[in-house]
Amino acid sequence: MEPFTAIVLAGGASARMGRPKALLPFGAETLIERVVRRLEPIATEVVVVSGPHLILPALPGARIIEDETPLQGPVAGILYGLQAARTDLGFVCGCDHPFLEPGVVRLLVERSAAAPGAVAVCDGVPQPLVGAYRKSVAAVAASMLAAGERRALDLVQRAGLVEIPEQHLLRVDSSGLWFLDVDTPDAYRRALELISLHASH
Repeated sequence: MEPFTAIVLAGGASARMGRPKALLPFGAETLIERVVRRLEPIATEVVVVSGPHLILPALPGARIIEDETPLQGPVAGILYGLQAARTDLGFVCGCDHPFLEPGVVRLLVERSAAAPGAVAVCDGVPQPLVGAYRKSVAAVAASMLAAGERRALDLVQRAGLVEIPEQHLLRVDSSGLWFLDVDTPDAYRRALELISLHASH
């Protein structure tokens, strides 16, 4: 598998949750600690993109960088993460994906071999925060931000990323929980219920 940097976006406003998602308790650790722990064994390095408004726990398995301009959204987070990455390829996810499986990450990395990157598709919709991006995509992200455009789906389309159908992802993670993002109180409660079923993970 090609070397890649795992880029975890943690600098969002968490408006729907009402408190920082990265710091939510999740078992014996916080959500950001869980995501970093699960990515560290398969990634060349882990980069966490944060913001000055957020005080993260110690993450010895990751390098923490701050958004140059905070709270610009995921396109900015992807840009800063790619700029900081020491590899050409970066796998991007949010800090709120507690059940992301290594098999899904590997599949997206592999499908990026001859492409600018690859993103997962769930319910027919590309998921920009479960995707692999090459450093070349940073230029597209920068031009979008300069034009005031912040939709991550637009970045996927403009950069020409490969879209991986859900059925391909289900072959490597039949649970389908890779797409579960903890972005509302209800989703958080559901994730806490599910963690007991996936305690071995």
